[in-house]
Amino acid sequence: MGPVDGPRRLLNRTTARALPVALAVSLLAAGCTGSAPAPGDSVHEADTQSDAPVEQATVQMPVGPLEMDAAEFWTPGQTDGDVTIVRSGGCEDDAPCPSFAVITGETAAAINPAEPYFDDGIGCPVPGTAGSSGELLTQHPATVARQQGTMYMFEVTCTDADGVEQVTLPQNQWTLETDDGTIFIVDRWSFDGMLAKVAEATLAT
Repeated sequence: MGPVDGPRRLLNRTTARALPVALAVSLLAAGCTGSAPAPGDSVHEADTQSDAPVEQATVQMPVGPLEMDAAEFWTPGQTDGDVTIVRSGGCEDDAPCPSFAVITGETAAAINPAEPYFDDGIGCPVPGTAGSSGELLTQHPATVARQQGTMYMFEVTCTDADGVEQVTLPQNQWTLETDDGTIFIVDRWSFDGMLAKVAEATLAT
C-alpha cells in the first residue's frame, strides 16, 4: 500500500458517517454557483462518472503566498491578516459557504498541524455549527506547491451552539516550510481536486 493509498483507505472508512455532509455540501454548492455541485468529492463519484474527460475552465489565482490553479467556481481570495480564504461564488452572506483557508506568518507558525485547526473563520457545512474536535487519521509526506510538505487527514466533529454534535466529516491540512515561513492550508469542505491543486500550486514571486 503506497503513501497515498493508505490515507485514502482511512478516509473512506469515515465516508459512511460523512455521507449526510457530502449531500449537504453538494446542495449548498449547487445553490451557491447555480450549477452542478463543485466542492465535495464523493466516493460514489467515481462509480457514476463516464470515461470521457471533463474539461473545466481554470485560471491562476493568487491565494496568500501561493498561485493556485483555480476552478471556475472559486472567488478571489480575501485576506485578513495572516489568513486568506477562498470561497465558492454566489453564496449568501448568512449561509454556510464552501471555503478553504491558506494561513501564513505568525499565525501559521503557532499552529500545531497534528491537531485539527478551526480558527480559520470557516464554518461547517451544517448551518449553525462549527468544528469542535477531531481525530488524526494519518499524516504523510505530500507535495505542496511543488515542494516537499506534509498532509494531515482528520475526522472532525461539528457541534451547534449548545455543544451538541451534529455531524462528523473529513478535514485535510497541509504544511510547507519555506524561506519566508510556514504555509498552512486547511480544507473541511472537501474541495474538488484539492490534492492536485495544492500539489501543483507555485510560490508567488
